[in-house]
Amino acid sequence: MAIIPSQSGINLKSAPKKHSMEQDKLRPPAETVAWVRERFALMGQNVLKEVRRIDSGRLDIPVYISLCGHQASALTGTAKQMGKGASSSQAEASALMELAERFSFFSYMRQTPFEHLTASQAPAPRMEFSQVAHSLHHPASALEAARQAFEALPQRWAWARNLTAGREEAVPLDWFYAINEYNGPSAGNCQAEALLQSLCEVIERHVSALVSLERRRSPAIDPQSVREPVARELLDKFARQGIQVFLKDYSLGLGVPTVAALCYDPASFPAQSEIVYTAGTAASPAMALIRALTEVAQLAGDFQTGSSYKVSALPKFANLREAAYVMEAAGQVALDSLPDISRDDFRDEVMACVAALREKGFTAYSLDVSHERLQVPAVYSFVPGFHFAERTTGTDVVFHAAKLASQLPDPEQALQVLEDMAQAAPEVYYLPFFRALALINLERPAEALAELERALALNPPASDASSIHTQRGVALKDLGFFAEAQEALGRAAAYAEPHPEVFNLLGFCLFKQKRYEQAIEAFSRAIELDPGQAINYANIGTNLRELGRIPEACEMYAHALELDPELDFARENLERLRGQ
Repeated sequence: MAIIPSQSGINLKSAPKKHSMEQDKLRPPAETVAWVRERFALMGQNVLKEVRRIDSGRLDIPVYISLCGHQASALTGTAKQMGKGASSSQAEASALMELAERFSFFSYMRQTPFEHLTASQAPAPRMEFSQVAHSLHHPASALEAARQAFEALPQRWAWARNLTAGREEAVPLDWFYAINEYNGPSAGNCQAEALLQSLCEVIERHVSALVSLERRRSPAIDPQSVREPVARELLDKFARQGIQVFLKDYSLGLGVPTVAALCYDPASFPAQSEIVYTAGTAASPAMALIRALTEVAQLAGDFQTGSSYKVSALPKFANLREAAYVMEAAGQVALDSLPDISRDDFRDEVMACVAALREKGFTAYSLDVSHERLQVPAVYSFVPGFHFAERTTGTDVVFHAAKLASQLPDPEQALQVLEDMAQAAPEVYYLPFFRALALINLERPAEALAELERALALNPPASDASSIHTQRGVALKDLGFFAEAQEALGRAAAYAEPHPEVFNLLGFCLFKQKRYEQAIEAFSRAIELDPGQAINYANIGTNLRELGRIPEACEMYAHALELDPELDFARENLERLRGQ
């Protein structure tokens, strides 16, 4: 058997820097903008629709967005990508590169014809199992059951470059994608530039997760120690508008500089603005600071527009009390006391970054994910053992393997693999839960319901009990027991931070019982949690139609089609109602 592609595509070459101002780059940002626009033009408007500046000008720090065409949004799951920079050309280049990164990466993941192979079927040399276990910090006392569960799992494998050892290895791509997903891809003017950025991104999110999970107090950075001209100018722009800025050293001894910035506007918070909390990692401390501050500007809406940013790696604080452990300083340091791996050549910075990680016992991997037609260099990097938000906590190898097994394209195969895993591991709540998912996909809801009851009897944690009740709702819905499904979904909704899917399903069950007003309330709650899902607007339209509120129904169908032009039932209903 073979895996595709046959090589990692990583070939580090000398790449001397030719632009060093707000960021170090291979070429000036204006040239990058022209080059990437030309690349996107060859793809047509289905990928890049337009680029526009969106900041109000209050901070005088530019923010751009690239609006996705339908082909890009269908792959990436987003309608836009944001770009940051201290200059207008750098912010525009960033917005374009963000789209190039996401489009290339998701094209690679979703369109490459991978085979599903078990570990024994994957070609050698393969990633060592110790790295797989390290990726989820699996306890050393239970490695044998973990190995058996992992080796029973068919998944997509790919060649990656073990940057630390300097060799090609077959790696379990699905394994790390499920942990990291969008954390790790990056695009650049050349491969070395993209690779450095991708490594910095995974470091940034790792240290951010450690600080958040442990509520670490860390050293403050003395703002008076900031002398680099662009970084100094950015701080002055925040100060002129009365924005409070807290700078922290999040390097955490990894040997690569990370700066965190927590900012808020006492004059507009909380009525018109939020506490914005970001981090930036780069080769030099000044560049790390610039990245953190420009990301604040990207997310803040100039601290006056009432915008609400989406959380990535660091939490969003509702009030200053929640943010206190960040604002409190464990001493104070100068910016130039942070580690510095900057060099004149991107290749040398990549190797310095890899060496710093090796010193701490971490191995870095990367693979080329450049799009064949777009031809903007793009890579995907990951470091086993690194954290990302909460994805690496509260889990282990067996749980992760079972979850991936339940998502196999063939549900019959998924069920068989999960049964094989049960032979290697003690019966814990998540094994019958994942078997239930496979049974639901096989349209065997009665058997799935029995597995879900078994899972509940095995004392799952509250976070997973919510998912079990959600799937009970799915199974009962599939059996046509809509009132019973409503009760199960109501229990799921009562847990903290319910998933939008709960309210989508609840709305469907209420609709089937002709309880249209309550169904509208459920779909509206789903929209509150995830405003970007077109189906929920269309479902509200259907319930409004049943209530005879035709103009409102048309408005909802039209809005759904703005979000998803391919939503055929919304278009058909809208045309029918307008025809009447």
